Amino acid sequence: MMSMTNRSALRKSDLREVNQRLLLNIVRKNPGTSRADIARITGFTPSSVTFIVNRMIRDGLLEEAPCTGHSRVGRRPLTLNLRPESRVASAIEINASGARIVLSDLNGKILKKRTVAWAPGPDVFLARVRDALQSLSGHAPAGRHLGVGVSLPGTIDRSTGMVIAAENLGWFSVDAGRILSTGVQAPLYFENDAKLGALAETWFCAPGSQPLNNFIYLTLHPGLGTGVVIEGRLFHGSTGAASEFGHASLFPDGRRCVCGGVGCWEEYASQRAVERTYAERLGNGLHPVTHVEEIIRLAREGDPVALGVLRETAVYIGMGMANLNAAFDPEAIVVGDYLASGWDLMGDWVWEALSSRAPNRYLTRLRIVPSRHGRDATLKGALALVLSHFFTGSRPSNGNVPSAL
Repeated sequence: MMSMTNRSALRKSDLREVNQRLLLNIVRKNPGTSRADIARITGFTPSSVTFIVNRMIRDGLLEEAPCTGHSRVGRRPLTLNLRPESRVASAIEINASGARIVLSDLNGKILKKRTVAWAPGPDVFLARVRDALQSLSGHAPAGRHLGVGVSLPGTIDRSTGMVIAAENLGWFSVDAGRILSTGVQAPLYFENDAKLGALAETWFCAPGSQPLNNFIYLTLHPGLGTGVVIEGRLFHGSTGAASEFGHASLFPDGRRCVCGGVGCWEEYASQRAVERTYAERLGNGLHPVTHVEEIIRLAREGDPVALGVLRETAVYIGMGMANLNAAFDPEAIVVGDYLASGWDLMGDWVWEALSSRAPNRYLTRLRIVPSRHGRDATLKGALALVLSHFFTGSRPSNGNVPSAL
């Protein structure tokens, strides 16, 4: 049985860690803040703030310097900033194109990167990804590597990294977590790719700005996924598989989806759907599939086939968004992948289709905006998964993935 002395020491240690995370996160969100500002925000006594700040300065997490913009006579006030190089985080993004692995600082600035080409056998492919991760994380200073965030498509078990079903990869019951973690010393955190796209939007927002509180992130590569944020928190549902709107049916007699369903939104609006439709319009199956970004380029140049495909796709996107808006009443829908890069072309068509299916009174406050992180959204979200645990230490009730929102 734990003695009262040990329990007391444990509680003090936990409290000290919580207070340090609180102050560290305040500095992260408000670069250039002062000790007096922190005392005012937290209600801590100046002596408590000084004690915690001094400890973090000694540990290399913070640096303090005179305010450069101070113009008054007398001693310039001191301001606090993170030392972003003091810790590093890793992230892995896995999709049908292969994998990207990066090492970043505390601000999410990418320091080093690796890529791994796709291989059809998951065991071989994931072992190569793990080897690339170990090579990359070998550059991290001893004891300074915070962990690895892993972005996986499809339905996953976040506690173990088990891929239950990733239809676009052809993976079912693939124990990605076990393979990736073998021999890796740092902790691994797992999450669905669309949900990480949403996390990136909230974690890496401009200093001092308020992140979106109720919104939906839409990813379209190569399938279609949605990450839903409600009242500032990612929505996971009872098993973690919530908000799979890519597999909501638009047409009862539509195309057969890779998931086994019929008429799924993904089969009409995803990158895979755009590329397939373009090939069908050309009527020639002998040529390699034209990449969606090339289709967008051709549309900008006035190619009628490309323009027709994107306009048709925009209608399907608007139809699905009407369902999202009715279900969640979001303040914004954030779009990624090809829709972000082609939003200037497709945006009006999407709004036209959406407006034709939803009364205007339900759309007056809705915004549709391209992701601030473009094609790096899920990768940045995987970094945020690690950084959020370091800065906030909070976890949901299952005790696996830090709740950063």
